[in-house]
Amino acid sequence: MIRKIAVVGAGTMGHGIAEVAALSGFEVALIDVSWDFLNRAKERITDSLNKLAEKKQINDPNAVLQKIEFNTSYDIAKDADFAIEAVPEKLELKKTVFKTLDSVMGSHAILATNTSSIPISDIAEATGRKQKVIGMHFFNPPVIMKLVEVIPSKYTDQDTVDKTVELAKKMNKIPVSLKYEIPGFVSNRIFIRLLQEACREVEDKEATIEEVDSTARNKLKLPMGLFELADYVGLDVVVDIWNVLTTRGTPDVKCSMFKAKVEEKNLGVKSGKGFYAYPAPGKYAKVQLPDSSKVDPSRLISLAVNEASWMVENGIVSAKDVDTVMIYGFNFPKGLMEMADEVGLDNILRNLEDIYSKGYQAYKPTNLIKSLVSEGKTGKNKGEGFHKY
Repeated sequence: MIRKIAVVGAGTMGHGIAEVAALSGFEVALIDVSWDFLNRAKERITDSLNKLAEKKQINDPNAVLQKIEFNTSYDIAKDADFAIEAVPEKLELKKTVFKTLDSVMGSHAILATNTSSIPISDIAEATGRKQKVIGMHFFNPPVIMKLVEVIPSKYTDQDTVDKTVELAKKMNKIPVSLKYEIPGFVSNRIFIRLLQEACREVEDKEATIEEVDSTARNKLKLPMGLFELADYVGLDVVVDIWNVLTTRGTPDVKCSMFKAKVEEKNLGVKSGKGFYAYPAPGKYAKVQLPDSSKVDPSRLISLAVNEASWMVENGIVSAKDVDTVMIYGFNFPKGLMEMADEVGLDNILRNLEDIYSKGYQAYKPTNLIKSLVSEGKTGKNKGEGFHKY
């Protein structure tokens, strides 16, 4: 029975996760290295709760805030049943946090990490309870975004997975549970694959940045163009995730545009300029794009669909899970696999084979896509593709 949750790290994600836990009725221990961070977190949580009260989504902001205890000492986590770590993405730092939690918390307690890129197994090895360590990846901002990816390491037992999925549901989130850990999980693998194909089209002079983004927004109906989304996330963050995936064995798609922008310190919205210019550093405004574009939507999503189908083929997640991730993690109007079924898996396959023939290894079509097409299951028009219609 989970009654109290410890959250380590009071930054953007940590204070949001603490607020979500308190809103869901849990007692919360929020820990950080300095009172400056903790006081800032308290202010942000208070502001957020007041906004929720103004919108009539909660009655008493103070009653929620009372559930959160703030401290620089791990002692407040002693009686917690579950911990969520949300410190910066540095393995040694996370290991230190987990060692400390392991020594302080009861033997029944589960230790989760909110990492988006570091192997859960590497973090688990810092503890004496490897089977009770798991990935619980929230999306930013945690109070608004519904998705939580649940990622077992090679050590995690089924009971820990079940309890983490249950906790996510109690926090009013939509959990997607991976069968086993892969670099970048579902969300970041697909996100980077979308950006890689966007980049390849521009660098191979098939299209301009604006044409790619016009198709993403106007034909695929995505909330943002792909380069626009990369700007919004932060190009330094994109390059970091990209590097994590390629250094851990994911076939790369050579592309210099993103790294060049980071070297120029043009990081996107946060610096005021990336692939597009923004009104001021940190101030996002919707990018103006042409209404029509020659970019083929089935080509633009082909690499991402191939990646997703590899995950389905290997039993890591289902096609429905992939769609849940893109809808609730990226605000897509519909899932990637449903989009693929709409544009036709025969068209996806044709594009993959064409780009693969140009020497891009990552585009080698999966057996799943090839077999669906050969069986005539090409998508919505045939009543079956990745999904049945």
